[in-house]
Amino acid sequence: MKNLQLLDQKSLVDSYLAREKRLLSSFSFVSIFAWGDFFDFELSIIDEALCIFAQHPTGTFLYLPPLNTDLSASTIEKAFKKMAQGKALKAVNRIENIPENLLSVFKAAEYNQYTKPAEYVYRKEDLVALSGNAYKSQRHDCNHFVTHRPGYSFMPYSDADRQACLRLYEQWASARAAVHSDDIYCSMLEENRLVHERLLQFWKELGLLVRVLKIEGRLVGYTLGFPLNESTFCVYGEIADLKIQGIAAFLFRSFCADKALASFEKINTMDDFAMPQVAFSKQAYHPSEMAISYTISMKAVHLI
Repeated sequence: MKNLQLLDQKSLVDSYLAREKRLLSSFSFVSIFAWGDFFDFELSIIDEALCIFAQHPTGTFLYLPPLNTDLSASTIEKAFKKMAQGKALKAVNRIENIPENLLSVFKAAEYNQYTKPAEYVYRKEDLVALSGNAYKSQRHDCNHFVTHRPGYSFMPYSDADRQACLRLYEQWASARAAVHSDDIYCSMLEENRLVHERLLQFWKELGLLVRVLKIEGRLVGYTLGFPLNESTFCVYGEIADLKIQGIAAFLFRSFCADKALASFEKINTMDDFAMPQVAFSKQAYHPSEMAISYTISMKAVHLI
């Protein structure tokens, strides 16, 4: 497991993230640390802004826009210069996860702009109540689970549950891969093996909220998330034994209804990876808003 020293920089990253309220899941230390096995992260201060560079054998990019109350064009130019490392810019040199309100800083004549898949944000009270015809299917699934699985328990995760959670992930990923031929999706399943292992091991240090679902003592589901701000909670992952009817809806509803989430008004479930089936599932819960972000690169790049 790589880049565990990132944990020592959590308080620094959190202090900059707290300067402005964001809906996007990427604006969290958890989202950065989760990908520590795939990128080497370097933190650098440029013009009093915190820049989080993600380094990869193919090149370097900024995981987030420079974090400061006021983002300037000068800071952006310096960040791109640092990514180039004294050479010509590559296509990989870019800034990811730019919120819509920051787009005006990037002049259209100088930068390419790409829209990323939007993140789904819901009113928590809708996800807990599941009222009305709009949520008839989810309500049916929850009721079916409760009726046919009376020996269930939904409880806080502990380190003793880790291996059972990882085994469940393997079973879940194998089942999903068996019915999905999309190469990108299958690659994501493989990558998330490491992501989930990392988060389940360091959940305490990260301040993650993790819950497990058991039936007569056997672990059949787990879910995890974290606060994005004082009003929005991000559900970062949810894994369940999909052979059990109604389990996905019941697990999601139970997490949203957890007393630890009582103070939050919104739930962010992240994006749909531009996959129609995932989008259909998330749209079925009727998001109240979509959190849009962008990727920016410079137009004058030498592709090497």
